[in-house]
Amino acid sequence: MEPLVVFPDALSGAPIGRLLAVAGHLADQRWGRYLAEHHGLTPAGMRVLFTLTHVDDATHGDVADRCFVRPATLTGIVDTLERDGFVERRRDEADRRSVRLALTDKGRERTRALVDRIHTDTPLTSVDADPAKRAVIRDFLIDVITTMSDGEDNRLSTQHQDPNDRPRPGSHSC
Repeated sequence: MEPLVVFPDALSGAPIGRLLAVAGHLADQRWGRYLAEHHGLTPAGMRVLFTLTHVDDATHGDVADRCFVRPATLTGIVDTLERDGFVERRRDEADRRSVRLALTDKGRERTRALVDRIHTDTPLTSVDADPAKRAVIRDFLIDVITTMSDGEDNRLSTQHQDPNDRPRPGSHSC
């Protein structure tokens, strides 16, 4: 896929939400390319590795739940990770129908390398190279994440509400 080229002038009047969505999309694309080229992974494969660092020797179903995918979807991801030597499948001794997943030494090494890469604080742009601006960006992103992670954004549902439907000052609605 050819990278998207965006011109700053085209974005100057865009709302913050749109800019955030485009920035997130482009960052996801770049991260996906980096993972593929330097680590032989997809973002989904990376999530499985990270999940297994916290719940090593977990059932296939538990990993699927934690990665927010269906077990059938996880099967293909794990097939690739197993083929590449990052993960191994084990039959549960107590229940031979159950498959457990565990990181291999190679999987643990790759996960450590990714964690080290993620925790480098290399600026993404010239703007976040400025510590004061970086702090504002960090606060904004944390606020967006926490606001939107509650599952419901009431601002979107009231944004298109008819002004005549809003309670008038002094009126009470039950």
